[in-house]
This record gives sequence, C-alpha cells and structure tokens, in this order.
Amino acid sequence: MQHALAGLAQTLADTVTDLRTIGTIAQAFASILAGLIAILGVPIALRQVLNISREIRRVDADWYRRRDAEANLNITAHFSLSHAAPAPANGAAPAVAPITAPDTPAASLPGAPSRQQPARGATSAGQPSPEPEPGRRVLRLDLTLENVGEGSVDVLACLVAARELERQGDEVIAGGRDAQWDDLTTHYWDAPADTLSPGLSTTKHTVYSPDALARIKAHSRKTLARIDQILDRPGGPDVYLLYRAFVVARRSSRTADDLRTWTALQRALLNVNAPAFRAAAGEHDPLGYAATQDGWRLFLHHYEALADPNLPRLRSAADREEVAIADPAERERAKVRHAAELRAYCEKQLVPAWRRFREEYDRMSADPLGFQGLLRQKSFRQRDRTVERRFPWADQEVWTEYFYVTLEMGE
Repeated sequence: MQHALAGLAQTLADTVTDLRTIGTIAQAFASILAGLIAILGVPIALRQVLNISREIRRVDADWYRRRDAEANLNITAHFSLSHAAPAPANGAAPAVAPITAPDTPAASLPGAPSRQQPARGATSAGQPSPEPEPGRRVLRLDLTLENVGEGSVDVLACLVAARELERQGDEVIAGGRDAQWDDLTTHYWDAPADTLSPGLSTTKHTVYSPDALARIKAHSRKTLARIDQILDRPGGPDVYLLYRAFVVARRSSRTADDLRTWTALQRALLNVNAPAFRAAAGEHDPLGYAATQDGWRLFLHHYEALADPNLPRLRSAADREEVAIADPAERERAKVRHAAELRAYCEKQLVPAWRRFREEYDRMSADPLGFQGLLRQKSFRQRDRTVERRFPWADQEVWTEYFYVTLEMGE
C-alpha cells in the first residue's frame, strides 16, 4: 500500500504541477458527483458509481485475459553432442555448416510436447551444426518456443547461458541446501583454452541476424539454437550442466516503427556480446546483466546508444579481408590488427554508453526496490515514459527457464 501511494504521489508530481490544477480537477469530480446526487438521489448515485467501477474492472480483466492468451509460450529444450573431430591432415580449418530455423506449424510435427519438459539428449534432425575443432566436441542446445496462444508473438530476446555443476558434497549442498545458479562453475569467454568450454557461461542472444524477425504464429513453433565447443575428455567423468534461458516476447506488431525499434534492439544485443566489445568493456558476461526482469527493463533505456550499425559492418569487412589472405602468418597478423581496431572503435563509440548503463544498474542493484527505486527520480520517470511508448511493459511476457543437461563423455 505504501509503495502504491508513493507511485501515485510520483505520478501527480509529474503531471500536476501546482495546487490550482489540483483544485480544478477536484472541483470537476465534485461537480459530477453533486450532479448525480441531485438528479438521482444519494442511494442511486452511489449505486451508479459502484456499477461504473465494476464495469471498469471487468474491462480491465478482459483486456488482461486477451493479452495473456496472445502471449503464451511453452519452452522446451533438446541437446546433441557430436563426436570429437580428428586433427585435419592438411592443417586446414574445418568448414562451418549453415544453420536454419524454420517456423514450423506444431500440428505437422508428430509427438509435439504439450507442456514443458527437461532437456534430454536428442539429435535434432534437419538442424546442421558446425564441425568441431580438433580435440573438441560440438554441444548444441535447441530451444523450441511453441506458441500455444491465440495470436502471433514477436520474440524480443532469447538470452541463454550455461554453468557446470562441478563441485560436489559440502561445497555446494552443505546442510541440505539446494545448488543455486550462483554456486555453479562458470566458463566465460576469456577462460584458459584448456578449460571445459571457454564462453559457455557467457550469455548469448540466440538469433541468426538482427533483421530476422523471430515471429511465432499461433499454434506454431520456432527453434533457436545455442552452439558451443567443449573439450573432449575421453573416458572422463560425465559433465553436468545447467542452462538458463531468459525469453522476452510481446504481441506481434506490424507497424514500420515497431519493426525499426525491434531491429535496433537486436543490433544492440548482438553488439554488446561482440568479442571486441567484451574486450573493450572488460566484461565476462555483459548480456547477463539484461537476463533479469529489472535488468531487461533498464537495458531498454540504453539500447539505442548501443545499437551502432557500423560495428557489424566493420567486423564483416575484417572477416572478408582475412579470408582473402592465403599466407597463414599474414592472416594471423591481420586478425590481431583487426581485433585491436575493433576494440578501439568500441571503446570510443559504445563503452561510454555501456558505462552509463552499468552505473544505473549498480545503483538499481543496491536499492531494495530495484527498478522501482530508479523510478523515484523524475528524470528517470520521464525516460521511462518514452520507453513505454516503444516497448510497453504490459505487452511483454518474460520467462526464465532452467534445463539440466548430462554429457556422457565416455561415449
């Protein structure tokens, strides 16, 4: 109740700036009520007020029911683990196969699950994966998003990361305590090359392109994949992983403005996880900050400054130049030069905006009210109203799902 009154006071402080305006509004309400009493009498007037209140609540309930029916996803996961790749005879790098993700109607797939189920070992037919590097195996997690609602939804984000349940006994479950996400072993992108999987715990946005709209029609499904390489341990113990999937979707919109804002948001998410940006910002897991409800709402305040269209273009140009170089030593020097140039670009163009996000994130994390605590500042509330017009929070649905995966390394 206290928080609700505080929120009402903040709204009044923003929209009503002087006592004269407050008096005018109060007089208008009083005049309406006096008119009803004069015409209908006190009992009938009060009954009409109650009827109007009930009708408003009914309309609100119908709106929320329709909204919930339109944005309703079942999220399931399957994984596959390749065999280790032998060392190439000529030292050439293995080719990478393309990845496809068709939007397939659920009715055309036999045995489609109707409820959430844990991840299990399964080969995803028709879903090619890249060849592993020598001494490594490819681990692919396919997240199937099934729309069981009555309307199309657009996926705003699908942020996926994994951690290893490596420690055992009293280190993790002392006193009967459950193993929590923060207790698990992390493998970030800058971990040593001889660890299980450098980058496995760095959150990825599992889309294929910033302009490939992830739209899921009613009663259909879409599969998004996260692919990692893990160290081959022949005859070693099984590996236990816990995946976290943070998914945000909203009711489908076909306006040009909404499509532009969606594309800019995707570009920002991909830029933040670019290797050059991670190195420039000194972050192990930058997208992990956005993988909570409060973190996501705050990221929507800063995505525009991070949606630089030039970074992916520069990266693509660097890749083309490196592929065209035949001499391995010269190609390696070009990679080092490009990495330094891209990092310098990120430091100049993107890192200042990221620091502003981190400053507000740290302030939000220190406040018991979280994101609501930031809304106590008038300037932040004004920004939030702009964000609400582009990405209304009431139109978004958020899911956080966890999936256990057991990798049998002796196979």
